[in-house]
Amino acid sequence: MPTVAPRASRYQGHCTVCGAWATFADMSTPIRETYQCGQCRASMRERVMAEAILAVFGRATHTSLSTLVDDPRFAGLHIFEPGIAGAYRRLFRPLPHYANSFYWEDADPGEMRDGVRNEDLMNLTFESDALDLVLSSDIFEHVRRPWQGFEEIWRVLRPGGFHIFTVPSLVPMPPKTLYRVDTTTDFDIHLKDPHYHGDGAGGRSLVYTEFGADLFDRLADIGFDVWSVRADHADAERSRVNAFAARARKPGA
Repeated sequence: MPTVAPRASRYQGHCTVCGAWATFADMSTPIRETYQCGQCRASMRERVMAEAILAVFGRATHTSLSTLVDDPRFAGLHIFEPGIAGAYRRLFRPLPHYANSFYWEDADPGEMRDGVRNEDLMNLTFESDALDLVLSSDIFEHVRRPWQGFEEIWRVLRPGGFHIFTVPSLVPMPPKTLYRVDTTTDFDIHLKDPHYHGDGAGGRSLVYTEFGADLFDRLADIGFDVWSVRADHADAERSRVNAFAARARKPGA
């Protein structure tokens, strides 16, 4: 078998989130979560997702999200980001039409709690055709019925709006999506041993789905044009980290 080169302990480069020339150190965590920026702590996953945002909305002068948010064209977009942890919120929170959310079962849909909306991704409270951009970073594997959630994202996006997102995957993706839980009834029936990720609020979230390459066809059926954005690195392992850009096909797009 071919020998796999060990991961570099650190490297230097430009951070697509904060814009700093930074050192990215290996934290001995999975490749998507390691090499955090020495300035803003953005992980590989978050920086690749930032590359996707810049590819869609940026211009030649925009080399990071920190410069993109100063562009009035971008600052005027209606942006929704489910989740309360991550590298983007400090940059996006001052934007006039930015909202983020968490899901509390004991709160009413759309209720505000400490400045954060309560939203169920399978039944969003936003009006149809209301948003220009939805960002979700490793969220949809925790949605009980993820395709229903993607349909809701399509509904609330304006014609030509974008959902830019990550799910736990590397290139190449497995061909088929794996469902860890049967959700065809009102009760969860575990098909695999329960597996959890942190929820960003000190708790944990059940993993319902491990997405495969059929993600592209399923999203196309909903009404998205989807492509993958990969890290542009010479290192073969780092270049396996990817994000997805999904453009809503609607009349007027």
